[in-house]
Amino acid sequence: MSDVPAPISRRDFLAGATVAGSAALVSAGARRATAQAKPTVTYWNGLTGADGKVMDELIDRFTRETGIRVEQQRIVWADLYAKLQVSVPAGEGPDLALIHTVEVPHFAYDGILEAVNEGTLASKGFRGEDYLPATWQGGVFDGKRYAIPLDVPQHILYLNLKVMREAGLVGSDGRPRVPGSRQELVAMAKQITRGETFGFAIGTVNPGRYTWGFHNLLWQNGANIYTPDLKRAGVAEPAAIEAAELWGSFHAQHKVAPPANASCRDAFVAGRLGMWIAGSWNFTGLREAKVEFAVAPVPRLFKQPVVWTIPHQYTFPKPRALDPAKREAAWTHIRWMTDHVAEWTLKAGQVSASRKTHTDPRITGDPVLRTLLAQAPHWQAGQPTRKWVAAENVTRPVIETLYIGQRTAKAAMEDLARQIDALPD
Repeated sequence: MSDVPAPISRRDFLAGATVAGSAALVSAGARRATAQAKPTVTYWNGLTGADGKVMDELIDRFTRETGIRVEQQRIVWADLYAKLQVSVPAGEGPDLALIHTVEVPHFAYDGILEAVNEGTLASKGFRGEDYLPATWQGGVFDGKRYAIPLDVPQHILYLNLKVMREAGLVGSDGRPRVPGSRQELVAMAKQITRGETFGFAIGTVNPGRYTWGFHNLLWQNGANIYTPDLKRAGVAEPAAIEAAELWGSFHAQHKVAPPANASCRDAFVAGRLGMWIAGSWNFTGLREAKVEFAVAPVPRLFKQPVVWTIPHQYTFPKPRALDPAKREAAWTHIRWMTDHVAEWTLKAGQVSASRKTHTDPRITGDPVLRTLLAQAPHWQAGQPTRKWVAAENVTRPVIETLYIGQRTAKAAMEDLARQIDALPD
């Protein structure tokens, strides 16, 4: 047997060349497809209510228009923050996360978030002058930017027209009376309250532990959780104690507010609550439930008409190894959402942080959104300290003792000040 290979015919040679050429073309095509394939972005947020469904719709549209897929995980806010704290150091965090402004300082300090390069920010078209200061500054901690604001969840006063009409607080023109002071608020609440119907509440579920409502009262009286230098608790100051006295009076003293463990939203929907200071995210659900209601700005109950806010911010959890393509895709999503934030506002009910849509006639023509926008000069968010969330956690049980009348405002606030000052660095 000879080791010399048999000669190849011209036909076989051409056939082989054709196969080889086809394989080469397929290989080149596969390489081009791989090169053109866009990365999938993992995105975590706490939008577990009606606004989550709106985000789903917008993400689907984003993918259709850009080809970038987004794997979204909607996790209850408290669980989301706990998961970020553990997952990111383990290299298992998402490419993008939506968090509240008050979470930025401690996550930045703990190395959970990556600072945003100002040059990159500018190249993507994000400028401070396009945002209201209260929202833009919320993304900064210790001189560095860690977040880009999306929207401004905030308080608003809901008025149940059926309940107020029965109490004689709706005029012949169909417009409800709106309280202009804390004395008027209490008087109107007493006029509404009867049987299982309550006149006034702050918060949604468990109003006795609703720190956001408590903060709103503090801020209106010029007080805060920390002193302006952020070095010690400010809740034992006279202005804070005065705000705490009002907080504790609604249920324990005046009997116009629901029990501490009540669902104020359920009571409002059922026609058992007249006036309700609560988050702007509630109004789309109230419309779906066909509740007859009106809104008004948060009433000025103390020195200044401050409105509590907790803006949502886009952040980049720090990756173990940066994937430039994924980061670019995440930026594309933030840019797209910012450019389409009017749809988010109209469907989810959250006023945008960007000024871009604040004159959109579709938004200014909606009575609720128009009221929310009018509050913008009075927006205020939590203080920029990494201890804010820890201080909020110890605040809840203390203000509940006030709500149910277990302690005086002075004793409760002095105790809270000691607990806040004892928080570890």
